[in-house]
Amino acid sequence: MTDAATILCDNCERSFPIDPDLAKMPCPFCGDINRTGANPNRAKPSSGTERELRVARPALVRGHPLASLLSGATTLGGGALMVLSLTSTLIPHWAWWIGLIGLAAGGGWLVWIFVLGHRWDRLRITSRRSIDERGIVMRSTSEVLHKHVRNIRITQNFWQRIVGIGDLEIDSAAGDSGADIRITNVPDPDGIKRLIDAERGLGSAGD
Repeated sequence: MTDAATILCDNCERSFPIDPDLAKMPCPFCGDINRTGANPNRAKPSSGTERELRVARPALVRGHPLASLLSGATTLGGGALMVLSLTSTLIPHWAWWIGLIGLAAGGGWLVWIFVLGHRWDRLRITSRRSIDERGIVMRSTSEVLHKHVRNIRITQNFWQRIVGIGDLEIDSAAGDSGADIRITNVPDPDGIKRLIDAERGLGSAGD
């Protein structure tokens, strides 16, 4: 079983192994400095201590390309119309309200995609289990111990394969016919599967 922990780069969203004795590390792919979450002054964990190895969240623009494009265009278009209606004689002043509606609608859409649909949905991989956490006010959590994993499925359509994301499902031996954990549009699904398999004793995270 491997002890190598990985993180996802904030800039290029590619995973790389971290040094548990360093609080910050540069990404080997793009050079961006990432916080590892490690405490260099911490005591070395015992073999029975559960360690967090990786946190994965749904991809933003890659997971919602059309919605991202339309919401961004609506926001920019609404803002531009507001400015022009106040500064140009070619645009009637009442168009300011249309611009405000477009700005609010596009901005709200962006908030839904990039904040509500991303920051509060995550998959945590530890040395013992996979934990699916969802929700803001109403929260739900589902977890599967690595030793109980029966199957890990990765589904990718044509677009997902191009941009390096996919839908990941984890079934446990104690579960019913449906997946116990399912996360969509997650970056590097094959790397997540390798990490879980490594913790199950089925190879290493780098295979």
